[in-house]
Amino acid sequence: MGTNKTEHYGLHQWVPEDDFLRTDFNENFEKLDSALYTAEQNLRTDLTGDVQQLNTALDTLERELRADHDADITQVESALSKAQQTLRSEFNSSIQKVNTTLASIQTLAEGRANIVFGTYTGNGAETRTLNLGITPKWIIVFTESGYTDSGYGGLAAVNFPIRSSASLINLQIIGSNIRLTCDATYGPFTNLSGKVYHYLAAI
Repeated sequence: MGTNKTEHYGLHQWVPEDDFLRTDFNENFEKLDSALYTAEQNLRTDLTGDVQQLNTALDTLERELRADHDADITQVESALSKAQQTLRSEFNSSIQKVNTTLASIQTLAEGRANIVFGTYTGNGAETRTLNLGITPKWIIVFTESGYTDSGYGGLAAVNFPIRSSASLINLQIIGSNIRLTCDATYGPFTNLSGKVYHYLAAI
């Protein structure tokens, strides 16, 4: 769960120590969807009310002008038509802006990383390659007790493996696979026999 919240909508914000939960992302998207839907409905309601008020005012004005100035009816009708066209144009422009904003938010939401949770059990091999079935952008590995220190796991990204030293790579991402290195005596310990490991991967 994110430690922090955004100021206006209370969306989750994460710090490095936070767990990434799918429920947090879903809650954020639900709040965004609700806020955007409410804004769109309010805008539609406001614009519809404006149109109705203007039409009422125009009808009243037309009746008064017809009664007092029959000779100017043609000119007034032309002015009314232009006013209605302008209002329709502004209304359509506002709707287009709302739709553009919604599309941008949707594109942003679709571009965010999805978080996948998985587990594996160590087999004690010095090197091991696991096929995750996905191509992760980054992965966090830790034991089922949550331990990541001293070579038990950590955070790796594409082209940024976890290293014990300049020459020893503990864990690295290779396409849809992760490659593990294990030494039960000196470490790293990312594939200890019988030990259950958890991982979070962003795709």
